[in-house]
Amino acid sequence: AAYRLPGGLAAVLGAIQPLLVMVLAWAVDGRSPAQTTLWSAVAGIFGMAVLLLSPQTVFEPVGIAAALLGAACMAAGVWLTRRWKLDLPLLPLTGWQLVIGGLMLAPVAWLADAPLPALGRLEWAAYTYLSLAGALLAYALWFRGVTRLPTVAVASLGLLSPLTAVLLGWALLSQSITGTALLGLLIVLASVFAVQWTTARGK
Repeated sequence: AAYRLPGGLAAVLGAIQPLLVMVLAWAVDGRSPAQTTLWSAVAGIFGMAVLLLSPQTVFEPVGIAAALLGAACMAAGVWLTRRWKLDLPLLPLTGWQLVIGGLMLAPVAWLADAPLPALGRLEWAAYTYLSLAGALLAYALWFRGVTRLPTVAVASLGLLSPLTAVLLGWALLSQSITGTALLGLLIVLASVFAVQWTTARGK
């Protein structure tokens, strides 16, 4: 999805995760979501579309299918992690998740990807950062949140990832956030806060 779609469209499709978690909880566990939570999640998707989509957005079918499948896998992962409540400490749980995920991807990468070029110091530094900050630290914090928060609340926090990218672009690259984009950003933030509030009240 990241290769085939504009980043904004991929983020909008990924924003359906909270709704998918609600569908799983309703279909399997028989728990209907509160109306406020449901409409807050819908508002988050709408706000993401207002923030990130443009008339020039290209809708590529294979990329859209990949983005939807990725969102469904993430939603199922969050829901199952909370539902199964594996009796493992945080770091072993994170480690096993990453090891199993890597083993599943290894044959696909070996068959489909070109061999890696020779890596210099900069590339090794980048891989080290991705391994420690982008994988170990990020996923350890993520699974800690999954075990402590309602699943819908965790899924809605995924909306903050593209928002962070937008805000970093504004702060570091002097990219502007005005008009409808600013409105979309505010809608997404309000949606995330509303989902957190309603799920906390429903505990």
